[in-house]
Amino acid sequence: MASGIASFRMYNATPAVAAAWQALFVQVFEDLRWPVEVIPHAWPAPLTDLWQRRDLVCGFMCGLPFVRGAAPVVPLVAPVLRGHARYRSEFLVRAESGWHTLDDTFGHRFGWMAEHSQSGYQAARRALAPFARERGPLFGASIGPLDTPARTLDALRQRQIDVTALDGFYLDLLRRHDPAALAGIQTVGATPWTPNPLLVAAESLPAEDRRLLVDKLVSLGAPGENPRYRALLDDVCIDRFVEPDLPAYDVLLTPIDGYPEIR
Repeated sequence: MASGIASFRMYNATPAVAAAWQALFVQVFEDLRWPVEVIPHAWPAPLTDLWQRRDLVCGFMCGLPFVRGAAPVVPLVAPVLRGHARYRSEFLVRAESGWHTLDDTFGHRFGWMAEHSQSGYQAARRALAPFARERGPLFGASIGPLDTPARTLDALRQRQIDVTALDGFYLDLLRRHDPAALAGIQTVGATPWTPNPLLVAAESLPAEDRRLLVDKLVSLGAPGENPRYRALLDDVCIDRFVEPDLPAYDVLLTPIDGYPEIR
């Protein structure tokens, strides 16, 4: 029987979303009869500290730090969103700017979350690299780290930055639970698709417990499973969970030539 903590900090987009994650995983751990506490691990606690915890039973980890081996964790499952185990980031601006394309944002202030983040930095860097190789520096200023999607959105609203790139899954959670949070914000582009963030556990989780948890998560919503799970999954915008295609994450390690940082 596993015990420890779980946290969905990366996608606790609003209090209602945090409550939806809690409802889903409290049910999972009740079904398994595991004494696992769902905790917020909220900002300003570093997200990287969560991944180092030896009592981590379940938590989200960005694919880039995972494939880089940044923490002693093992993979569990990946979410399937709108039929795909993939996601991308959206380039966001204030609607009042009158901008409609990524090209319109060049020369202005780009805000970013953290260099270790695929969705909040590296995906944007990869998408911007072809422009930079042709034109040189793209932005008037590169401002970060802003640490979290919520703080980055606040910086955009408050005119501290003019454009940013944020995780599309996070934005879909906002669109479901708090669409007003995106009022006055519009999308002017998107990054290429890459594999979704994973749910991971500390490598100290016994292999038999890991297998039980993976099998449980993959079964959610299947015939014979608790029918309540369908509504719980819908509340976090997930179709189902699947075992991740680990070799697919190697694409995140492909070098980004000629553009070492967003500037």
